[in-house]
Amino acid sequence: FIRSPMSPSASAALPRCMSWHGGGSEELTSPEFCCRLSGSISSLAAAGSDEEVAQHSKDVHGSLQGILRWLDKVSERHLMRNVVTQLLRNNVPVRLVSCLASLDFEAQKDVTRLFAAVLKIGRCVGAEDQVFQYLQDHTQILDELLRGLGLPGIFPYCAQMLRSCTMYPQLVAQLLDKQATSIIMNLVRHANFDISSEAFSCLRELLLVQKEVSSEYIEDHFEDFFLSYTELLQVEDYVTQRQSLRLLAEMLLDSSFSMVMTTYVDHAQYLQIHMNLLTDKSRMIRLEAFQLVKVFAANPYKTPQVHRILYRNKDRLQRVLTIFAEKDQLPESVAGDVEAVMSLLQELGPPPRDKTHNRTVTAPAVVHSLALSPPIC
Repeated sequence: FIRSPMSPSASAALPRCMSWHGGGSEELTSPEFCCRLSGSISSLAAAGSDEEVAQHSKDVHGSLQGILRWLDKVSERHLMRNVVTQLLRNNVPVRLVSCLASLDFEAQKDVTRLFAAVLKIGRCVGAEDQVFQYLQDHTQILDELLRGLGLPGIFPYCAQMLRSCTMYPQLVAQLLDKQATSIIMNLVRHANFDISSEAFSCLRELLLVQKEVSSEYIEDHFEDFFLSYTELLQVEDYVTQRQSLRLLAEMLLDSSFSMVMTTYVDHAQYLQIHMNLLTDKSRMIRLEAFQLVKVFAANPYKTPQVHRILYRNKDRLQRVLTIFAEKDQLPESVAGDVEAVMSLLQELGPPPRDKTHNRTVTAPAVVHSLALSPPIC
């Protein structure tokens, strides 16, 4: 950074970490970079007029760029760890998130870059416990990011930072405990398309990046989770409905979610939703709905109610699937699954009258023989 000349008294008034170096340019160390950024954030927080806010926002942006450039050049692990320690010691992450709305566009982008860098460097240099402990001690960071996900001025940056948090299984667990899925699913239905899209991207990563954590959460909160998720499957918005069907199929056909899948296919009301969507006017909705109907059909341990619905509707389902296969010009992989499901329906007998529904072998091993077909554009 090139600075304009200052009087000796003005220079002396600066903190030591912001003092000038000879030649008009500065070669700051990482602690000095961090200290200067901390000072810029403090000045922004204390700014009164719009002019002061604009000026201090520029100062924060300049300090952010200085740290990011320094990080790009440094490869030594101990130096990178030192930067993370300095940033956390000066409470930079929580203060940056708090002042995000006061920053200009470019500075907001750099805040997301630095936030992600802290999380990534923490993992790379063995400081992940230190980073997680900081975020656990400053729970307002996650609260602010979830709140900001619905605010027009800052939602894309909050979304990026939330997605960065999914690098850490502990942070995913913390977000889930804060009912983040419910908050985010409400935002997926937001009238603003950009907010809705960013929210869905966050939901997808929250559920799929740390699968062991999210699957356990859904198992423990099955009814509440699917009460909200089912609403996404039945919205009028085509993009939301299709993405939600696709994400659900990805979860249910992933072995990490085997217990979730086993519980899901026990519920007849979910089968009825997907059967109805097989006749949707949209080809893509029909294709995504089929990915879920086949999970119910392939389950060898159907509940009596699910078995009854499939048996009573098997002729109609076969007709629908025949039309589906002929009309929609299916890829070979999907066409093979349609044939397999039609064969299962053809062989399906009436539900047993006197036998108790009982699983002696876990269903996932059989159901997961059907894979999720690749996306069709």
